[in-house]
Amino acid sequence: MSDTDTQDADATLPDVPTPAAAPIVLLNAFPLDRAQWEPLIASWPEARDRDIITFDMPGIGEMPLTDEEPGLDLIADAAVLAMREATGASAAVWVGCSMGGYVALAVAQRWPDAVAGLGLVCTKAAADDEEQLERRRAAAEAAERAGGVPDPRAAAESLIGTQGPAREELVEWAALNLSRQRGDGVAWGQRAMAARPDRTEVLRSVDAPVVVVLGELDSVVRRTEGAAMAQAAGVEPVTLAGVGHIAALEAPVEVAKALAPLLAS
Repeated sequence: MSDTDTQDADATLPDVPTPAAAPIVLLNAFPLDRAQWEPLIASWPEARDRDIITFDMPGIGEMPLTDEEPGLDLIADAAVLAMREATGASAAVWVGCSMGGYVALAVAQRWPDAVAGLGLVCTKAAADDEEQLERRRAAAEAAERAGGVPDPRAAAESLIGTQGPAREELVEWAALNLSRQRGDGVAWGQRAMAARPDRTEVLRSVDAPVVVVLGELDSVVRRTEGAAMAQAAGVEPVTLAGVGHIAALEAPVEVAKALAPLLAS
């Protein structure tokens, strides 16, 4: 085939753009919807030249509830396929808070070649112990009975660690967001998290930058759990003073700075 023939053949191929930099996928804390990421996106100028993907978990926000059995692997698989289809990239920087961190770890285990970076914010790699499992089962049943989060204000109070003048606005925002979530979606999420395995060992084999961010006042994830996750990843955790479980909502500028190493390459 001549050079002209080769050029003509190439001209008929579909134009599939390749991203200049790995896209970023932001995975939600439970059971808030993806609006929780808006302050971080606005405070992260280094990320603005990249594709940023946010989406809701099954039955949360705009995402319909699936008929599939509750499980985080389902979310991880769908997220990787959607990311690749939407961006044309093979790998992304995955940033997950709480439940989102569990999903990010599932991606790292099931799709290691899809991970260009891993940001784990106020989450853990360990599976739930029996006491935590019992709380999840009870919370799932309560959400189904109530048709939503039974007491959004109390739930918001437990998620937000920030004290002082900024606290009330954050608690009100979280309570309003929680009040919009449906009971069947909340129950599905609780059962999906209860079914997850321990993924501590997954972190030892991640071939990409890893950042672990902890909230000093996180009442959901124990400090020892976060420290164990960071140790497995071979990194020092970044602990944010005065911050609770939804760190990217409470301290978006500080979280953006902590996650900066994920965008270095």
